[in-house]
Amino acid sequence: MTIKSGLKRTVSCLALASAVTLVGCQKEELMENQFESSVEQSPSEIGNAIAGQYIVVFKNGKSKLSSSGSNDMSTTERASFSTMRDRMLNEANISRTDLVQKFDGVVNGFAARLSEEQVANLRKNSNVAYIEQDRVISLGKGNNKDFTNTGKGGTKKNNGGTTTDPTPTPTEPTPTEPTPTDPVTTEPAPAPAPAPTTNSYTTITPIAGENLPWNIERVGYGDGTGKTVWVIDSGIDTDHPDLNVDLSRSVSFIYGVTSVEDGYGHGTSVAGVIAAKNNGSGMIGVAANAKVVALRVFDDVGSGTVSRAISAVNHASTYAKPGDVVNMSLGAGISSTLDNAVIAAAAKGIFFAIAAGNSGVDCSGTSPARVDAPGVYTISAMDVYNRLWSSSNYGASVDFAAPGANVTVTTKGGGIGSGGYGTSFAAPHVAGVLLLRGTVYSQGTITGDKDNTPDPIASVK
Repeated sequence: MTIKSGLKRTVSCLALASAVTLVGCQKEELMENQFESSVEQSPSEIGNAIAGQYIVVFKNGKSKLSSSGSNDMSTTERASFSTMRDRMLNEANISRTDLVQKFDGVVNGFAARLSEEQVANLRKNSNVAYIEQDRVISLGKGNNKDFTNTGKGGTKKNNGGTTTDPTPTPTEPTPTEPTPTDPVTTEPAPAPAPAPTTNSYTTITPIAGENLPWNIERVGYGDGTGKTVWVIDSGIDTDHPDLNVDLSRSVSFIYGVTSVEDGYGHGTSVAGVIAAKNNGSGMIGVAANAKVVALRVFDDVGSGTVSRAISAVNHASTYAKPGDVVNMSLGAGISSTLDNAVIAAAAKGIFFAIAAGNSGVDCSGTSPARVDAPGVYTISAMDVYNRLWSSSNYGASVDFAAPGANVTVTTKGGGIGSGGYGTSFAAPHVAGVLLLRGTVYSQGTITGDKDNTPDPIASVK
């Protein structure tokens, strides 16, 4: 038995840059029908820059970058940033309809649709640290043929046939790739995180009728009652009988959409692995009965933006307490702003479980998976035989492996389903462990690790 206590393997390529090319995000192989939509996104579209849409990050008086060192800002200082933003928007003639996101927290600034002239003028502003192109992130549509969903709403078999789910309408613009113009920015080192603490946890016995999947049994489980996980994803099925959703703290970051209902299905599946109730039906989660907070950044066809993810991390950093866990089963290419938001939030004692990605490559070129900082855990996927899943990303920033091949999850519509593949479903196992223990133990190592350093297998003990 070994324990992960906060010191992580060093990744030499963590120099943070603002001008980047993004790669494809999670390509989950779960439930083709559940994630079905009329919109096809080719791998080349995922991660593309959104034409004319930019992320503007303010300087901070202490560190010159608001994404580091802003954790101790007073209410007055935060109000000052808000006033500065309003003044900057007016001076740059940026209309409210062109404003996409306001960043308040560990990152301060905004995202907006801007002309080339506006971008040029903002770059000259002494209060602007840097400007980064906003980009599309997307959760991929699966193609696993073996999934069967049972529960409320009947049975759906993933055999390429029909489904009772309505076809959602896309809400994301189709991106086009402009010529990159952002300068490379070197970020300062973040403040050290508080020393991790090891929590005892309450063991539980599954109630009769409860499904104990192999993936949950492999990692271990306990009673997560009273604990909170923040799920940055596609929303959550708020009526799911196996999930304890905290609606009062859940938020949608999709412009014009206030609902956190999961039209895509991915966030519901992630939430169940972490916290499905021990209630005698459905499945049991790693931290059973914990509260799940939905931070919705992906729409009904699984499309999202980096700027939304930054806003969600800001929100969690502001309202989560030390010991809470944030799950990010998503990914982009390199984004210094997203990376630094995660690093700064983790420095406040909030844990992050992050999917390594599903492209079968080194995740050193993927944000936030490449982040190597205390409190931030990047997770690869393994199968039932403790082998690295063939499509899992790998690399020096990966801390643990967890089940991510043929796993059982909760599904939108109130059911559960098997046949889930991807690091998106590996990361929430570790989120559950972090909720229970405040650290991660391991039981053995995987085989077939492509970086020749076998990842330890995450465990609650």
